[in-house]
Amino acid sequence: MLSPYSQLLRLPGTLKFSASGFVARLPLSMLGLGCILFLTLRGNSYAVAGAISAAGALTNAFCAPILSRYIDRYGQHRVLPFTATFSISFQAIFIVLVLRDAPIWTWFLAWCLGEVFIANIGSLIRARWAYVLTESSQIRTAFAFESVVDEIIFIAGPPIATFIALGISDFAAIVASMMLLAMGAFFLIPQRATEPPRTLVEHHEGGPALLFRGMPIIALVYVLVGTVFGAFEVGTVAFTREYQQPGMAGILLAAYSVGSAIAGLIFGAVHLKMLLPGQFLWSMVALAVACLPLPFIHSIFLLGFIGLFTGFTVSPVLITGSALTEELVPSSRMTEGLSIVGAGIGVGFALGSALSGVIIDAHGASPAFGVLSGAAVIGAIVVILGRRTLDSAFNDARHARSA
Repeated sequence: MLSPYSQLLRLPGTLKFSASGFVARLPLSMLGLGCILFLTLRGNSYAVAGAISAAGALTNAFCAPILSRYIDRYGQHRVLPFTATFSISFQAIFIVLVLRDAPIWTWFLAWCLGEVFIANIGSLIRARWAYVLTESSQIRTAFAFESVVDEIIFIAGPPIATFIALGISDFAAIVASMMLLAMGAFFLIPQRATEPPRTLVEHHEGGPALLFRGMPIIALVYVLVGTVFGAFEVGTVAFTREYQQPGMAGILLAAYSVGSAIAGLIFGAVHLKMLLPGQFLWSMVALAVACLPLPFIHSIFLLGFIGLFTGFTVSPVLITGSALTEELVPSSRMTEGLSIVGAGIGVGFALGSALSGVIIDAHGASPAFGVLSGAAVIGAIVVILGRRTLDSAFNDARHARSA
């Protein structure tokens, strides 16, 4: 099962850039949770903490595609040093403002400015894979591998963030995220051989990559999947606090990611005859079905078990969605296209965090899981209704490339 991945990682430079990307995007699984832990451990409400975390994620989601368009145009090695420096600086300012009890609006401003300059590292790494590989089956496997890496990140990140925040300092998880971002960027920037070349200005004329046929459907589904992620993270933190076991939050979130990582390894290693739009549809339906029981859970053990099972249905959605994006978007706009679907996750995460935070403060943790169940069901409906458009766009893109 692992041989397709080992073949890819033996190619020159691939293991090195993938490992650097792992370090650089590990903060993605720590920053939001670190912000929530930092603020709630200092006595702030879940609504405030969730709103700030959501505002940052939403800001990043809207700005990342624009930033990625500049990365496509000027190159990763030119843009990434500036974005990492600015992001780290504003996250440090956020910590200082909270510690000094500055007005809450300044917390929002500093956190959002920090999120503005966080490049979508996952899209940068996937763009490198699309550049060094030529066969679509290899690219799908590479994207599956990166989805597994994402899940490993979300396995390792939450327990690390929880342990550091509870055991060292309430703001230590944010500091650790800043350090990891700096290290990952430091190692990735010099790797020029696998970096996609700068594209000509004329390739960037016209509207955003979001407007390519089929892309609005994929982006909307990713928003809804992101809502699942955001509601699950905030709901799990609150759920464990209600049951006086806050240290279990990281473990439960990791269990969710373990299921997704295992599914990703299996899904990426097999080559299905079903075309990508069909795979995308059935993956989303499976996620919707898996999410339905969560609002009715009243046991930490059951939440871990159902979360693990739900995780099995996550990776196939993300793998097929990224592979579809690679088919529908021209190579000259690949980083931008992949950032758009990543931005969809960010927008949804913001919505899920904010909505679940309000519900938690009013009704408790279990009802808040209804946010993610509803989002997953709506996502499945969107793909069902858009299946014909996805099929047509996919076939047209295939014909255009073979012409």
